[in-house]
Amino acid sequence: MEEYASPPSSPSSSDLAQTVRNSYDHLPELTWRTFIAVIVFSCIVTRITTGLQSRRRKPSNEEPQSVKIVPYWLPWIGHGLSLTWDHVTSVCKARNSAKESVFGLLMGGVRQNVVVSPSITKTILSSPDASSAAVTAYVIENVFGDTGAIHRLKPEDSRAFHETAIMREPFITKALTAELGLIERETPNLVTFCRSIVDQAPWERASQVTVDDYDTEVRTCEANLFSLVKDFIGYLSVSLFMGSAFTESFFSQLEDLWTMENRIISLLTGAPRWLPSPGVSAAHPARRRLLEVFSAFHQAFIAWDDGRDPGMELRDLEDVSEPIKERIRISRKLGLSSGASAPGHLSQFWALLRNTPKVVFWNLLHIYADPKLLEDIRKEISPYAKATRVSREETGFPFQEPPKLSIDLKGIIECCPLFKACYYETIRLESAGVSFRKLTSDLNLTESDKDAAIDGLTSPRTYRLQKGDYIAISHGAHQKDDRYFHNPGQYDPQRFIHRDSETGETKVDSRTITPFHDNIFEGKGQHFAEREIFAFTAAILSLWDIEPVGEKGWKIPGPKSSVGTFLPLNDVRVKMKMRV
Repeated sequence: MEEYASPPSSPSSSDLAQTVRNSYDHLPELTWRTFIAVIVFSCIVTRITTGLQSRRRKPSNEEPQSVKIVPYWLPWIGHGLSLTWDHVTSVCKARNSAKESVFGLLMGGVRQNVVVSPSITKTILSSPDASSAAVTAYVIENVFGDTGAIHRLKPEDSRAFHETAIMREPFITKALTAELGLIERETPNLVTFCRSIVDQAPWERASQVTVDDYDTEVRTCEANLFSLVKDFIGYLSVSLFMGSAFTESFFSQLEDLWTMENRIISLLTGAPRWLPSPGVSAAHPARRRLLEVFSAFHQAFIAWDDGRDPGMELRDLEDVSEPIKERIRISRKLGLSSGASAPGHLSQFWALLRNTPKVVFWNLLHIYADPKLLEDIRKEISPYAKATRVSREETGFPFQEPPKLSIDLKGIIECCPLFKACYYETIRLESAGVSFRKLTSDLNLTESDKDAAIDGLTSPRTYRLQKGDYIAISHGAHQKDDRYFHNPGQYDPQRFIHRDSETGETKVDSRTITPFHDNIFEGKGQHFAEREIFAFTAAILSLWDIEPVGEKGWKIPGPKSSVGTFLPLNDVRVKMKMRV
């Protein structure tokens, strides 16, 4: 009988199940490997493609050229990570790589045309075709919590809402006079030498003041300098602009503003509250509390303005400054509720305080850290910033009279070139503002002959930009450019001083420095901000001796990224005593 081979047996259901399970067991590993391979491949292709695009043929210098994008690795993200981490270093590296006065950087799918030429910067900042409205709307939403009411305002209504009398005369002159009076009166009380925190001035309480020996003739104390300076300036500024009732009721909320300031870069990027970062999680509730304060203040002012009872906390609002009153009245006219207008009020409040405390701190720190510079500046400003005290013998009283301070601000501005040069050098070294604009029409930008020569060119370049393009002016990258500033990492105010060859007069020249032009809510404006910085700095230098605690001497803290002027990475513990 013919033999037949038996047919193979069909797999059992258990075998099929095991095969499927084995396939699924290896699937995560295969999927993960595939995902990584796709990411790596995408990055390599992106780098090769953008590298080739950046090497395209250049037209002659006489022809307008399009802006080339600096090569990058990450699709869509582009240069976003490095710009967020340290935008000054990132822009400097890109500038050295591109060798252009204008070059493109990609951030979140949006190309920013970055400008590092002083001459082109000047053109853009004065051009009516370069608008800051887009960045204003972005910041109002991401940083200050606008839910759309302010963003939806008509362009003319938006301008009326944001452009208040704070940046206009006659308010500037009146406000400077009033603030100068506050500075002269309160600088002798910068520290009160009170041991109990209850008896201390409001601006002392967060700076951990400790009195060394109350019974000696010359009293000394220790304090955290940055905390003391920012709260002192904050208190006087809030009193000047918001009035005494707001200051007494809500001064503690200033700490919430500093909390927001510490994480403002994260807020600018739209970081959500649930992000696992202690600073970000604290910034969101701080903003909420501030919005509640300004909503309540808005409601109280409307009631007071109508002749109704504003409530116990804010009963007397007569001394609120006119620009603040004007802002609330405009909000009401535009139909904005107290809650809807609160982000706008908060943005203005932040703009009033965002630069002056930091600049004064850095300026004082650099001057006190150099004994020879301190001596020269005190000698220069002594005719215009005078601190005196009547002796016990003259008064006949058994206790000391408080010192008196008088400041001639006009004399300081016109006759103290070294003092002003220190201010410009502090701005150059300790700030890194970025001005953002969006073009409302096509624009050709041509650099100056001088800027072209610095790049080794015989004729200037012209760049062609189109309507809708975004422009970012990196002031920080320019201020750290060794082609314009020799040894840019060193503090050297002499770089801004020159002697007039005809008259022999010593003069100060800000050169290509543009303080406070980042245009994120200009607040008080450059004119006001510079003068109050001069006044605060001169007052403290004239009245107070400040030394570092410890034997190691002065140590300048590193900078921490912020909007405009840097924050210090850490506070500076100092010993203080009066000079008179």
